[in-house]
Amino acid sequence: MDLSTDRNSNDIDDFWDIEKLVPRRTPSLSPFATRDAVTSYEAPVPKACNTEKTPRTDEDRSLNLGVRDTEIESYTPSGMGLIKRVTVKRFIDKYDFYDSFRRSALLYFDYKTSRCDFAQFYSYMPQYSQLTASQKNYYFYWRDEVRHGRYPKSDYSYIYLYVYEILNLPDKIPAEEGIKMLCAIWREYRRALPRLDNYLSIWVEDYCFVHRLPPPISELSGILFECIGRAKLKEFYLADINEVGFCAIEPLLAYLSDYDWRSGKFLSGGQDTSLLVAGDSYKRHMERAMYLLLHNVWNSFASSGKQKTTRVVRDAFPNSLCTHSVKCKLEIEYISLKEADEIRRGVTAAVRYTENKLRALLGVKSRLAVKDLPDEYKLILDRYFDQYFKEERQRAKEESRPAYEKLYEAPRGELSFSGADEIERASWMTTARLVEFSDDKPEEDLVEADKDNCALGYGVGRSAASPQEIAPSRLSSSELEFLRSCFDGDGAFSKSTPKETLAEAINELFLDLIGDIVLKENEGRYCVIDDYKEDVEKWLKKEL
Repeated sequence: MDLSTDRNSNDIDDFWDIEKLVPRRTPSLSPFATRDAVTSYEAPVPKACNTEKTPRTDEDRSLNLGVRDTEIESYTPSGMGLIKRVTVKRFIDKYDFYDSFRRSALLYFDYKTSRCDFAQFYSYMPQYSQLTASQKNYYFYWRDEVRHGRYPKSDYSYIYLYVYEILNLPDKIPAEEGIKMLCAIWREYRRALPRLDNYLSIWVEDYCFVHRLPPPISELSGILFECIGRAKLKEFYLADINEVGFCAIEPLLAYLSDYDWRSGKFLSGGQDTSLLVAGDSYKRHMERAMYLLLHNVWNSFASSGKQKTTRVVRDAFPNSLCTHSVKCKLEIEYISLKEADEIRRGVTAAVRYTENKLRALLGVKSRLAVKDLPDEYKLILDRYFDQYFKEERQRAKEESRPAYEKLYEAPRGELSFSGADEIERASWMTTARLVEFSDDKPEEDLVEADKDNCALGYGVGRSAASPQEIAPSRLSSSELEFLRSCFDGDGAFSKSTPKETLAEAINELFLDLIGDIVLKENEGRYCVIDDYKEDVEKWLKKEL
């Protein structure tokens, strides 16, 4: 065989080798790359939890990428009313695909930059090595602002990178602090970046499962009504109402009611600005009434024996960047409410029935149609509003009282004889100033009389003299004749002067004498009020 022929044949084959035609490039290092060894992290096991170590099986070891060891931790959670048992399977890999991310996250954990302009950033799985210089500067400025409770403009990728730090650095960020950071970033940016609901509703849930935290109901107050539908396991957010109280109302109504009472125009006032002031009380009464109802529903369901236990298995933190330190699988046993159609219909009807009650308080005539409302639900709501209506009627009665009636109320305080003497002394001093002893008595004589009364303590310890004994008549002959007519029961008497004018003059006199009027009109006739007939009779006898 001719060797030269073979050599030429090989040369011809090399002509089609594209790799030999392309010049080789020296690999460049990322500006964020580090050659430090990977810092491993072992999750601590809280002593308070009921943790069991489960032996590894062949099924646990079998994975598509090879064999890896598994640590299994199982516990019974507290505060999660419908979650009965959680098992966390942690995988111990010899190879970590995202080892460089953890090294960089530890290296730049305390890194800060000064204030700078926003730089747009997009990455499906954001990492430090993907940031340009301007993006790097903005991220560390933005992260420092967020850590201090300020929330400047952001992109999805900045938020995801921030979340990945929280998930992958449990040794730097305690779980109790981490859940607050996750909820804060979700709560503050979800309006501007609505796709956060799809991911954080699941990541927050898994973060609590992995670190054995109760559902952060109070941290997510105000947004759970809208976000619970995106959660992977909605029952996680339905906390035990006996333990968390009013905080459980929002997620329970979001899950169990098909009617969203918050969207009603009468809550915010709608176009009628007069109803705007009723918004707070409207919300308060809805929550109080629903708390009484849902507390009963929750306990009835828990003791009914109709609970259906469901088991779900899934990877924690789906679609996120997780190092081997936090990569795990979750097995969750919980009581499902998906098939509780009877409860859902009843709660939906109860919400509509309660809104009708609140509309009635606002004077709104339109009513919502209510059907399938159980009698026991209606009884609970009626009891609440009956008590409220009773208090409201009492309050309205107090507000409608004339202002002068409050002057007749007894003063609040301790009673004493010295206080009674002082009150009587002051009363007679006032009487002396108001009553004229005679038409021709000089004003200075009245002043001297006041001084004498004050010096002697007039009336103290004596029976009070009647006003009729102090002041003479100031009525004209016509007025006197009309008063006698009214006293005798013939109040229709009238000559040239209208009887209304005569009655007014008589009432003014007695208002000065006894502090009240003595004549009242009844079907065109005037008569003496029964309570004052004795006083009028004494006064008339004195005039005879």
